[in-house]
Amino acid sequence: MDYAELLQQVQVTGALDRATAEQVIVATVVTLAQRMSHDELVRLGARLPAELQLAVRAGSPGCQPFGADEFVRRVAQRVGEEPQTVWTHVRAVLGTLEREVAEMEAVRVRLPREFDALMA
Repeated sequence: MDYAELLQQVQVTGALDRATAEQVIVATVVTLAQRMSHDELVRLGARLPAELQLAVRAGSPGCQPFGADEFVRRVAQRVGEEPQTVWTHVRAVLGTLEREVAEMEAVRVRLPREFDALMA
């Protein structure tokens, strides 16, 4: 998947303008990288667009065991919004990645079930 396609899908799914979509995509990828192991991050990072490689490295790898609410809170803090506002934006990013990037299936399996609502 190329970056323009990812951006467009997130904009449509989340009803976001371009700047907000870009900000939420980067914040979500950084936060996801903090949650992943090094091996998972290498596999996923190889499939993400080049424009997101810096975001992958910025969060890499933390393997921090935080839940879905904390995930959304961290993204919200990065984009300067309230978690309630960002929830649907994060869902648009993770849902798009899950549909378009095969490696996200392995990531989803390792996440607690509470993340299912974010990846629908």
